[in-house]
Amino acid sequence: MIIDANALQIVSNALLLLGVEVAVGTIIYNVRTAKKTQTANFLFESRQDRQYTESLHVLKKIHRSGKSFRSYVFPAEGHAITEDEMEERRKFQYILNFYERVAVSIREGIYSEKMIKRTSFTTVIETYDIAEPLIKAIREHIKSETTYQEFEWLVRRWKASPLKKNRPL
Repeated sequence: MIIDANALQIVSNALLLLGVEVAVGTIIYNVRTAKKTQTANFLFESRQDRQYTESLHVLKKIHRSGKSFRSYVFPAEGHAITEDEMEERRKFQYILNFYERVAVSIREGIYSEKMIKRTSFTTVIETYDIAEPLIKAIREHIKSETTYQEFEWLVRRWKASPLKKNRPL
């Protein structure tokens, strides 16, 4: 049986193409799996982060008290920010910086937005809504419109496409 050289070349090229497609598919699969693993690790570690939980608690406590967040940036005439207020302000900065980093990591494709949205949607939206007056005051004080802009981007994005309720089984 004589095998035609052209047929052999076609079979060889087809096998090579199949091998390249399998390799590309494997790389894509591994990248997606790594992203999900990275996100799962982040979610687990953030729940263990005492500074995160404490900062979130203080932000909500001050919000419920009715105290103006602007007063942490622009104290009343003739008044200085107290040591306790400075400590609270550090906690506010921690939680805002935390969500700014999360938003940047999502935007850059490091974390799975879908996983974070499913676990943290309400907390992210609520935190931004509570902290928005503080963010505006900080931007005004340092004359920067870009401060916490990634956090704001994420919230606007999620509000435009809210989390959907799971369908019953």
